[in-house]
Amino acid sequence: MGRLRLWIFTLMMALGSLGLHADNNIDFSHARLGVWTDSGSEYHTKLLYPEAKYVYLETLSDMTQNLLLGKIDGFLMTRCIAENLKREVPIDYLPDTLCTVPCVYAFPVSDRGQLLNNQMNSFIASIEADGTLARLQEKWMDGDESDRTFTKANLTGENGTIIVGTSAETLPYSYMKDNQVTGFEIEIIDLFCAANGYQYEVNAKNFDAMLADVSVGKNDIGASYIEWLPTREGNVLFSNPIDPGYCVMVVRPEQQNGTGFFSWLKRGITNTLIVENRWQMIARGMGVTLLITLFAALLGTLLGFLVYLLYRENIKPVNKFIDVSVTTLQGLPDLILLMFFYYVVFGTIDVGGTVVAIIVFAIILSVVVFIMLKSGSESIRKQQTEAALALGFTERRAYMKFILPQVVMVFYPTYKKALVDMMLSTAVVGYVAVQDLTRMGDLIRARTFDAFVPLIVVSIIYFLLSWLMLKGMEGLLSLVNPRNRKPEKILKGIKL
Repeated sequence: MGRLRLWIFTLMMALGSLGLHADNNIDFSHARLGVWTDSGSEYHTKLLYPEAKYVYLETLSDMTQNLLLGKIDGFLMTRCIAENLKREVPIDYLPDTLCTVPCVYAFPVSDRGQLLNNQMNSFIASIEADGTLARLQEKWMDGDESDRTFTKANLTGENGTIIVGTSAETLPYSYMKDNQVTGFEIEIIDLFCAANGYQYEVNAKNFDAMLADVSVGKNDIGASYIEWLPTREGNVLFSNPIDPGYCVMVVRPEQQNGTGFFSWLKRGITNTLIVENRWQMIARGMGVTLLITLFAALLGTLLGFLVYLLYRENIKPVNKFIDVSVTTLQGLPDLILLMFFYYVVFGTIDVGGTVVAIIVFAIILSVVVFIMLKSGSESIRKQQTEAALALGFTERRAYMKFILPQVVMVFYPTYKKALVDMMLSTAVVGYVAVQDLTRMGDLIRARTFDAFVPLIVVSIIYFLLSWLMLKGMEGLLSLVNPRNRKPEKILKGIKL
């Protein structure tokens, strides 16, 4: 049955691509067309317009903004999403259906994934037979936003909890509303869980990372208008379609009514912060960013200091290992290291993305701290250590009381900058299902289709956090400044 379903899907895709733009007055054969990498959009766009120029973009919001700015001439999208997009921004779409891209759920290639896939297919068949699927399609795809609500079923969860991965960026299939993920696909999953004795948790992250989580089993089901494609077969299991996905060409309208700058800005701020209390999403994301930064700073500073103390013991095999590790970590991008720890090191361990992010950024900072201590300590004249030893200090106490304070003073500005850089680098943690400040901005941008205001708001918050962090670090400087220590404290325990 699975192989037959693939042939049916392939036939639908091929038939949907024949005679598609005969009635269109616009010639897209050599136009600039937006596509998503390895998507139904890319497949059909290249099939329909093989000589067009393809512009690869990441999200629907990016696609929309590039269209409005004239950087692309159009892009393929399902009629339902295009209609919802038209309500939010000044775009239009051509009336002809160009192709069909069925919407499916994705499951891991595993025994559990196969079980859930079989159960989902049976459930889809049942709600299609009794008319529930058609009613849901009408409510979510044709109804007003005020009608798009559902009350979560009283789930018993006797068969466990399933993790639902979604990008929460595909209105009305799965999207953010009132600070929660909702949508057509989510309600079907809610009904599915009620019928099969499951609880469920929604794990929102960008589409590529979400699908990767499904393929490695971190998500039990993927739901974000996932398109069946032959290139994805084997990496994940696909359910039967829940929507045929009639696609149209989204274009700029012939005439756009301009609005004043301040009116546009006011509307953007209102949509970004006020509507649906989206400021709460920003506040929650900022809290996660600060949490990661604080714990990574404490853990990373301590780890770097302890590693350097071990390095000072001058055990050759240990020092060689530390040197190789530091050199390796310096040559790896933060995102690659984050993904490696999330999918490989902790791939089979139930560790949340926030914890992984703290560990990774602590390791990154520890490398910086180690290098600062090593180079700084080597720059201090040996005579100071010798003088301290002559006064009766041990080698370790001499380092802690006389050498280390000087090193801290020299490299404190660099350390401050390293902390700020680390906080800004946490902007990539959305790839491992962490709802940080940047990710919340992306979700709002996907909901409002406004690239400018959410990015400006997030940028201003990052700037303020950086400024406050630098000011706070300046206040701590007096605690480590040797000039502020009293002589009797320095000479404590020394008989003169």
